[in-house]
Amino acid sequence: MNLKETLEMLNKVATDNKDLIKNEESTKQFLILPLLRGLGYDTYSPQEVTPEFTADFHKKNEKVDYAIFINGELKIFLEAKPVTSKITKSAPQLSRYFSTFPSVRLGILTNGIEYHFFTDLNNANIMDSKPFFIFNITNYNEEDFSYLIKFSKNLYDYESIKALAESMMYSQAFKSVIKEIFENPNDDFIKFVIKERFKFKVTQQFINTARPLVQKCIQESLAEIISEKFDVNQAMREVAPEVEEIQQEDKKIRYSPEELESLGTFEEFGGVKVVLPNPESYRNQLKIPVEEYSVERGNPLSDFFVSSVLTQGNAIVGYLIGQYYNNQTDTTLYTVKSNEIANFLEENPVVKETGFINARLGSRTNKITNEKTYYLKSCLTNLSFRDIPNLVSKVENIDAFFNSIQ
Repeated sequence: MNLKETLEMLNKVATDNKDLIKNEESTKQFLILPLLRGLGYDTYSPQEVTPEFTADFHKKNEKVDYAIFINGELKIFLEAKPVTSKITKSAPQLSRYFSTFPSVRLGILTNGIEYHFFTDLNNANIMDSKPFFIFNITNYNEEDFSYLIKFSKNLYDYESIKALAESMMYSQAFKSVIKEIFENPNDDFIKFVIKERFKFKVTQQFINTARPLVQKCIQESLAEIISEKFDVNQAMREVAPEVEEIQQEDKKIRYSPEELESLGTFEEFGGVKVVLPNPESYRNQLKIPVEEYSVERGNPLSDFFVSSVLTQGNAIVGYLIGQYYNNQTDTTLYTVKSNEIANFLEENPVVKETGFINARLGSRTNKITNEKTYYLKSCLTNLSFRDIPNLVSKVENIDAFFNSIQ
């Protein structure tokens, strides 16, 4: 059962059994532990998920509900409350646990429905007083889900989580300031607005006089922006079927079924389909001069290729990277998690220089932290990995799969 399916199941359990799940123990058994399993943690192994973990504080019987280990190292503390409890404060108890173990950088406080995620952005090893992310299993959107999956065992990377936490913290702070200014603009903001368009000296008396007008203009400007956006979206919706039809038509013309089938052959291996691409077919479909082949655009002259795209739910969690050698008579496979592409390129400089037969390398930069993350996409225009026959395989546990083929 993947994470999406687990959340759907838990939503049903919480809704259908709200009169039966009342105390902390039933909350753990029926809501919390299943979610941890959905995130890839082995709740049946005390070496990975340790219940009632004893923390050596100078306080007797002080225990953490769950201590979570990743690759043998303690990483996460989880404190559970009954599903009937509302989480209105951070947990002083969880905070004490947090400061005792330097390797723990993530604390989770939950009642089985809401999960509050804490880290130590303000002071190292001192848990922040406010959560940077709250996930509700009965009320979440795709963006929330994309954040939650970052806490799964297979994708857990504290630096990525820290960047997410910082981004959310700044976003919340900026929104708070903007909201305050819009609702009650301060003198500095009013002065800024006036000076942007007028050159005369701004007095306090003029600021006080202009305040109601600035407030009115803010409200009208927001209404105009929303109205304009609505009109544009409405227009886009009206032409969308026509645009989609043109794109689909273009796609059919560009890649016939025969052309798609010619992109490679495949064979079953360890529960996934290992695809061996045909460089000649990619050369024909890529339709760019040889001198323009690159890491960022694809390179059919390379010996490296994406042999399988591994997904968990809708998320790409890993790849099998293939390498041809001996004039394409033999193949080597490498296992790469989706968040470790940069490491793979550093360890294999030739790939960094030549690229892949069937993929192009892209990157995103976090505007706040300037951290760059990499991803792979199909090198063919208008064609995703999911459109290429047999290239995508679903896996339940990427670590177990990788271990099975090494």
